[in-house]
Amino acid sequence: MIGMKVTKSMATRLVHVLLTAALILCANLAYAEDRNLLPKYGGLPETAIEKEINAKFISVNDEDYHGDRKKASMDMAMRGWQYLAAGDLDDAMRRFNQAWLLNRKNGTALWGMAAIESSAEKYDDSLKLFTEAEKFVGSEINFSVDYAKALGKAGVKLNDETLLKFAFNRFEYNYRKAPQNTLNLQNWAMTLLGIRKYSEAWAKVKLAEATPNKDQLDPRFLADLQSHMPRPEN
Repeated sequence: MIGMKVTKSMATRLVHVLLTAALILCANLAYAEDRNLLPKYGGLPETAIEKEINAKFISVNDEDYHGDRKKASMDMAMRGWQYLAAGDLDDAMRRFNQAWLLNRKNGTALWGMAAIESSAEKYDDSLKLFTEAEKFVGSEINFSVDYAKALGKAGVKLNDETLLKFAFNRFEYNYRKAPQNTLNLQNWAMTLLGIRKYSEAWAKVKLAEATPNKDQLDPRFLADLQSHMPRPEN
């Protein structure tokens, strides 16, 4: 009220209210940021504020891309892969989520999410995302190579025979389809190392070293394998 005298207790209460409001705002912002770093925003319902923000984001992209959401989504997903290649996983996940928001069937975005979750050893989430992505990505060899790698990592880490069987079947499939794919052979060898089949791992390394992109082989992996079993002479 105009002319109302503000007492010390009233001022104290006002400060308390403002601090509480600020803390709630910070908590909400932190919560929203956390969701941005989860695949598909954690699968949680949108808040009223998020609905408004997301609607605005979609509207702006519709205007920029003349309503072509598939192209807008793919461009956003490719930005995510650029961040991922640079090692910026947080910004990569943000872009993959935005791509998915624009097009829920963007397999390239789902693939990126799956790759990030695999790198974080969140194998259950990763493999679910790979399975979902495959419906939209199809026979893309680089996708299949990444999927096999994730299966192999999960199988070794969880000591899961079924996952290992799926991994080896996919490694073999990839090899038949693209025998010169260095990374598939390396991932195959890494999985064999993980289950202590060292001589078989060296056999895959030998095949990888005969490929045009043999410089893609990770020297740290080769050193690790060497520490478990010296390279066979033949």
